[in-house]
Amino acid sequence: MTTAAATKKRTILIGDIHGCFDELMALLKKINFNKEQDRLILLGDIINKGPKSVEVIFFAKENNIECIKGNHEQGFLDALNGLRSLTGGFKKLATELGPRLNLVKDWLESLPFYIEEKDFIAVHAGLAPRVALKNQSPDILTRIRTWDGAGVSLNSEEDPAWFELYKNKKLVVFGHWASMGLVNRENCIGLDTGCVWGGELSALVLPNKEVISVAAYETYLEV
Repeated sequence: MTTAAATKKRTILIGDIHGCFDELMALLKKINFNKEQDRLILLGDIINKGPKSVEVIFFAKENNIECIKGNHEQGFLDALNGLRSLTGGFKKLATELGPRLNLVKDWLESLPFYIEEKDFIAVHAGLAPRVALKNQSPDILTRIRTWDGAGVSLNSEEDPAWFELYKNKKLVVFGHWASMGLVNRENCIGLDTGCVWGGELSALVLPNKEVISVAAYETYLEV
């Protein structure tokens, strides 16, 4: 006989993967992820920097996994749309995708900048303080780390972290800030624990707010 607690649907949110496909599979195995029962949300920056961006893309796409648009997804799209140069990791990814590029481009374009539910908001980078969610700009949602009061500088050591100014009770789950590491506050949880830099890949399991991590198999990028 199963209890209600044992069968309650979980929501699993995972921080910046950056092409670390093997670690993603290990983390899902550790969590005992069941795609028929669990809800999985990837918090953006699933591509670039790491070794297996294509594998991560098609795992998410083919399994209808929910994914937030991060700054690396937006940057790749900007490059494909001629708004910035297609160089470095973005050029490598475009080459690896080959004839599948347009299919993936359309999928990336369709990704939301945030997901809001009754009990949480999932976003890649964070929120500008005292701004309604519907009025948050894509640049804020994908890039904010610190808040200068105006949104001119989003990553300054002289300014406070955005989550220090977030006073709402609804939980915000985010990534984007590997150098900050795990952030575990009552109303904000940051899950970018720097897997691609040799750190960990981390997940938050709701409703119990349990953080589960696996160590990177290697350091793919040096700090």
